[in-house]
Amino acid sequence: MILYLYGTDTKRSREHLDKLIEKFYRERDPQRLNVKRVVVGANESTDIRSELLTAPFLAPKRMVVVERMLELGDAELLTWFAVRFLDNEPPEDTIIVLWEEEPVKKSKNSNEALHARLTQGKFAQEFAAFEGKNRVDFIVREVAARGATITNSAADSLSRRVANNFELSNLIEMLTAYVGAARPINDKDLDIFLTPDIENTIFAAMDELAQGKKKHAMELLAQVWYVDNDPVYVFAMLHRQARLMFEAHDLIADNPALHEETAAAKMGVHPFVGKKIIGAARRAARADLVLWYDRLIDIDYAIKHGSADPRMLIDKFVAA
Repeated sequence: MILYLYGTDTKRSREHLDKLIEKFYRERDPQRLNVKRVVVGANESTDIRSELLTAPFLAPKRMVVVERMLELGDAELLTWFAVRFLDNEPPEDTIIVLWEEEPVKKSKNSNEALHARLTQGKFAQEFAAFEGKNRVDFIVREVAARGATITNSAADSLSRRVANNFELSNLIEMLTAYVGAARPINDKDLDIFLTPDIENTIFAAMDELAQGKKKHAMELLAQVWYVDNDPVYVFAMLHRQARLMFEAHDLIADNPALHEETAAAKMGVHPFVGKKIIGAARRAARADLVLWYDRLIDIDYAIKHGSADPRMLIDKFVAA
């Protein structure tokens, strides 16, 4: 039997691998004598071959976990493995688990063909990184698995603000322990453990501008500067929000009854984010959005040519 675990979400794939090993210990190897883990690069190819061909010790089955063989193994090892275990039947007394992060690369090893064959196997499983709505849904499930709940706003914000999955998992553990089951985790809870949500603050500032509330918009911008954010990054967020509001405004102008989830899909954002953008776009005049966009283009040119201080330009954009 050959199990092939691969994908960029190494946190989930390693958790799954650990569960497989523990299950094997529990059901087949209580003495823990018949599981061997080898890492290509750390072990010689001859050792890996030997481990794959070794019979179980005082047990009907043996498990051999080989990590990063497609990524780091030489062409000779990959060819031997394909001939011995794919062209011919693998031994019935050995469970082979191949673990990979990025198995297919343009390299001298030509591992694309072996990867393609392995993915056709009955026990191949990809652990792709969650993105967009799938990542938000994953957060909701992980929180629920720990006996807690989280608001849509907090789940979306958490997905945007924490890119690394290991960090995300640790933060979910802290948040669920901190809040418990008494109430849903909200945005304020996130701010206790994370730096301020700059993207959300900038969105709120743009929404205030759309309503003519320049003073409130300046106060929100002051929060952004308070934590010493890069002005170029702040400008990029301003530009993104203006573009999304412009796009949303045109979508609802063409179809006032357009459903928010449909609009979000057209803009390529999460439904919760789409709902906020649609609401802000409804409060903005198209003439203002056109003016914003033109001024942001001028600011972009000035920043790229170093003709003015980016922070001063952004302050003038909000205050004007």
